Amino acid sequence: MTIDPLDPRLQPWTLTWAEVDPAAQPFDPSTAPAVVHAVAPAEMPAPSGPATPVDHTSGDPYNAWLAAVTVGLVEHYGRWAAGWEGLSTGHSHGGGQGLRWCCAQDSFTTPERTLDAVAGALLDWRSYLEELADLFARHLPLPENPRAAFAAWEAAVGDLVATAMARTGSEEYWYGNSGRVLGWFLFAAGVPDHLAGAMIDDAIGGRFRSWTAPTGAEVADAAEALAAAVTGIEPRHLAWPDTWPRDWPSRRSSELPAASRARQPDYSPRFDALSTWRRVRRAARWADVAEHVRGPARTGRDGNAEFFATRQEDADRLLAALRVARVDADRGGPLTFARLQTWQRILLGVSEVPFRTTSAWAKGGREWYAYQPDLPEAFDACLAEATDPELPLPSRAARVYLDVAFFHPFPDGNARSAALTLYFVLAREDVVLDQAASLLMTVRPAGETRAAEAMARHVAALTEQTRRRAELTW
Repeated sequence: MTIDPLDPRLQPWTLTWAEVDPAAQPFDPSTAPAVVHAVAPAEMPAPSGPATPVDHTSGDPYNAWLAAVTVGLVEHYGRWAAGWEGLSTGHSHGGGQGLRWCCAQDSFTTPERTLDAVAGALLDWRSYLEELADLFARHLPLPENPRAAFAAWEAAVGDLVATAMARTGSEEYWYGNSGRVLGWFLFAAGVPDHLAGAMIDDAIGGRFRSWTAPTGAEVADAAEALAAAVTGIEPRHLAWPDTWPRDWPSRRSSELPAASRARQPDYSPRFDALSTWRRVRRAARWADVAEHVRGPARTGRDGNAEFFATRQEDADRLLAALRVARVDADRGGPLTFARLQTWQRILLGVSEVPFRTTSAWAKGGREWYAYQPDLPEAFDACLAEATDPELPLPSRAARVYLDVAFFHPFPDGNARSAALTLYFVLAREDVVLDQAASLLMTVRPAGETRAAEAMARHVAALTEQTRRRAELTW
């Protein structure tokens, strides 16, 4: 079969939300293996390798076989199926995570395994679309008040970019997938097509690069720019405290040491983020949202260390604290507040870091963490649960990260402490993520159960992605 490489059925980047919206595209996942076997050409190219590099032209046998498979899937299922090659990792239909299809060099093996990989990739693509539909439903409809809409757009864009990156990694043209997802969201939100493209180009143009994980500041700037374009509201540039989970540029963080800062204003709290989090913590389906995983899962890279090394002010102290946390993880034992204090003293360069004794604020005063006399004991109990093997490791790691963020035990540096705690819980069971930026740069609200559960799934996906990359290096 000769297929025109410009055949519109082969162009996944032209897919619209109307074409991929799962609500409008019925799909029975149990049919995928049989359909793939039926539409795939009987003659399959031999496995490729260094001696037989793949030539990505229309005459190449690998490319021609893949084009035939894509056309067959589109003809059977509809246009949405054209994106089946677009993910390097993701959730399978059965709820697990795995690398299903990479490229011709790595994915053409035996005929049966190759066809199974195609079917798995199709299921991953469908589950990604379903995940996006869930996110759209969570963020839409947007508030009518312009200022509230601005904040809602910021939150939605950050969530969608982090989700896209978790599915694609930070490999070549990952940001194209992010732009496409944002375009789908703009369409679902009712933004006219002739405006959406320019808005997205202006928001992400020049900020995201191939093979480079974006910093939190870059994601936040893109979210802010798109929110401003849609709502017409100029952003308020507040001085954000260090509890924000990234070293933001000067207008997003305080450049002064904690002791030098002006006293935190006495905000009138609108809701207690800690109490809200404790309710979410009880409601989340921690046992069900991720599968049990065990180490080893590590490559030669340490994603946390690489992420911490980009900080402008305290990278050395943070990396030193990470090294101590790594030694503690190798030694094993429980997670205790005393261990967090050891890391935090190194991180902040101070001699004492007691548990806070007053209420605390963060994120420009938008979040308030009430103080109660029983907080230290309640926090100790949460830390102890982080090493309970009855619960899946990704859920425990995500939950304790959020525990530290919302219990807010220290006067300063709680987000960094949360990152170190998550690292310890994973490394203690021989899991060291080789990419962590998308996990650590995302701000999660205290009151959304689905956001907490999504973080556990995110940890699971990154763990499996690390494991598979480690296997490919052997």
